[in-house]
Amino acid sequence: MADFDLNLDELRAVFAVEATENIDALERGLLALESEPEQPDVRHELLRVTHTLKGNASCVGLQAITTFAHVYEELLERVDERSIEIDGTLITQLLAGVDVLRRLLENSSDDNLTEEDREIAARIAAYCGSEVTAAPVLARAAEASTARPAGFRSLRVAEEKLNRMLNLVSEMTISRGRVREMLSNRAQIDVESLVEIERQIDLQQAELQELIMRARMVPVGPLFRQYARVVRDVAATHGKNARLVTIGEDVELDTTAVEALRDPLTHMIRNAIDHGIEPSPARVASGKPPVAQITLEARHEAGSIIIIVSDDGAGLNRAHIAERARTLGHDPDRLSDAELWRLIFEPGFSTAENVTDLSGRGVGMDVVRRSIEALRGSIAIDTREGERTTFTIRLPLTLAVIEGFGVQVGSETFIVPMENVLECLELKSASAESHDGATGVILLRDEVVPYIRLRSLFAIEGTPGARENVLIVSMSGRHNGMKAGLVVDQLNGAGQAVIKPLGKWFSDVPGIAGSSILGTGRVALILDTTTILNQVAAQAAAANA
Repeated sequence: MADFDLNLDELRAVFAVEATENIDALERGLLALESEPEQPDVRHELLRVTHTLKGNASCVGLQAITTFAHVYEELLERVDERSIEIDGTLITQLLAGVDVLRRLLENSSDDNLTEEDREIAARIAAYCGSEVTAAPVLARAAEASTARPAGFRSLRVAEEKLNRMLNLVSEMTISRGRVREMLSNRAQIDVESLVEIERQIDLQQAELQELIMRARMVPVGPLFRQYARVVRDVAATHGKNARLVTIGEDVELDTTAVEALRDPLTHMIRNAIDHGIEPSPARVASGKPPVAQITLEARHEAGSIIIIVSDDGAGLNRAHIAERARTLGHDPDRLSDAELWRLIFEPGFSTAENVTDLSGRGVGMDVVRRSIEALRGSIAIDTREGERTTFTIRLPLTLAVIEGFGVQVGSETFIVPMENVLECLELKSASAESHDGATGVILLRDEVVPYIRLRSLFAIEGTPGARENVLIVSMSGRHNGMKAGLVVDQLNGAGQAVIKPLGKWFSDVPGIAGSSILGTGRVALILDTTTILNQVAAQAAAANA
């Protein structure tokens, strides 16, 4: 019995992966059917996917999914035969059924239909002969469409990649065996041969690392496509009309980043519909198409992944944002447009007059900024009032390994992400002006750049040496933006660092993004450059006040 239970659990785990893909395919197909109801291939595919889902659920003993999928399949048969009219109300009911299937899959341990599930099943079963109201379904559709079963995360890796990984591990094992054999006969060690073997292991390890990182990469297409449902339902619920356009679906991103981007993208899309997209009559009056367009785009650029979220709505309202900024103690007359736009990422900042289900609490864009920065990324805004708004997110290609620049202060080593590093130079007293010993400014090619000593920032004991160095850094992805200097004792140079989490005890330490293990076995802290630069800017402003 124990063996049977174990096998059933394994079967259900495999079923969950395939069922998630089937349910996602159902949702995409229904949205396509709403746009092109005359396409027989779409109708046939919907019926095929539902039949597969029902059969697989029955095989693993999930009766609730089987029962519901059977009712669902009967309605899709009518749709496929064109004996029922395909309109927005029908699609809404079928999408509600997708939500039920997702919930049943997520809670497969509770193999029962809830009262709400039964109500939706009854409406689907009786749909042909009764009227159905769409509003209650739309009210929760956007949240359900982005939900994913928490326990069923998996990756598919090509067989040739796995075979190559296995071969590399075998080769590394052979190389290590040769090293052990040499070390067992220390009196006869051939140093040149030992160095050569070490080089081989280094090359094998580098290739294995590259393969593993590539295995973690997944295309952003599935992530992007799920928001078609969000755009449709949220816009319809609030009396607007919008559609989603995706570009660059084949661009690959680290799977951890894909998961972490779900909430930020949801916030931005919902904000675009609430604040940016106008109702169809207003759009027509201003010479725009009645259906608004929200675009999700991904592309590679200079060793980074660029995610662009744009809409052709009304753009950001400078007057409203300036008014809100003034109430929070800012002087908008002294801020550039870029500085003013960045205020919408501050906690509690909202221009909404009333709290709604979409906005008004001032937490959405703050969550977006913090989530992006947690991925070592940055976000920028470009807008034109009355025409468009574009958010550009820049992320590293992988979250497992970082290209970093090592610096040393006393006996401590720190790593600065290379994407933030501009240049390094010696700190000369003739070009530097100190405010309090910990901070100051340096004249760099006729530009005044503030700096901060890492020794003071992290309270490292000891005194600076006779010679200090400055690492000039900038905000991630904004090399033409704010600059600052990090004063250190020694520059160790560039190299790769494997990122290790610090754990919950250090998660709230400002200025630290993670750690890495050096070749010596010591721990080096990876600096959160954005947080440090913000601190430098605040101290510089206080010194000039």
